Amino acid sequence: MKKEKRIVLIIAMVIAVLASLAAIGYGLTKTDDMGFEPTGFANVCWSFAYWTAVVLIICSTIVGIVFLVKDAISVKARYLIILGVTIVAFIVSYFVSSGTDIPQMVFEKSGADYSSSKIVGAGLYTVYVLFFGVILSIIYAEVAKRLK
Repeated sequence: MKKEKRIVLIIAMVIAVLASLAAIGYGLTKTDDMGFEPTGFANVCWSFAYWTAVVLIICSTIVGIVFLVKDAISVKARYLIILGVTIVAFIVSYFVSSGTDIPQMVFEKSGADYSSSKIVGAGLYTVYVLFFGVILSIIYAEVAKRLK
């Protein structure tokens, strides 16, 4: 099982590096006069970075859930609880998000639909909550280690 995880992690890292290089290539070749529709090499870089990121997200989600379920069977469902907490954090963040967390001007500049503002805000709040949880767990682990 560890060897499988290592291979999947290496493949994911390679794909992520390729997507990052394509995004850098897009940033270096896009000029302001292109508007929102890049042309030539910038378009190739943008398409590659975008679709590589989409594939990486989908594959990592599927692989993560598969490993999560396999590990949860042997590790008392700890990982399923973490997944559940993450989903609950997103749902709560969605209801807390006002939909106006990000200015409409940002959506107009990027060509995105302003109706997705509530989901974007919920995603931001979820990241904040999870980051705060990680910080608290690190502090707890260090304090518990010192007290032992």
